[in-house]
Amino acid sequence: MGKVGRFVTDPKAGAFCQIALDSGEKILVSHDKGGFKGGRLSIATLKWLGLASGEKLFELDLDTPKGKAILGRLTVGAPDGSARATPLGALVEHVKDCRSADDVRARCSALGG
Repeated sequence: MGKVGRFVTDPKAGAFCQIALDSGEKILVSHDKGGFKGGRLSIATLKWLGLASGEKLFELDLDTPKGKAILGRLTVGAPDGSARATPLGALVEHVKDCRSADDVRARCSALGG
């Protein structure tokens, strides 16, 4: 299982969380608005000591009907007020057991995003 870093929230930039996968790759899961608002969720690989993003593995617009439906599936059963009930927390929960970036891509592709 990957090592999940801390959740960081910036009122101007949104929220993000870094995950170190078993393969040694690092990914950045981000929500450009943070909280429960719409916006975009994305996952990208990290390069150069985690300072620059690499390949985008997943992106989802939460302001579309498709995005809202996928978010509904990701947060089903999440306790109210928990991190898992947020878009960022739900996506982190969905991919934290992936072993590699390819696994993340496949798992997110199965969401239909």
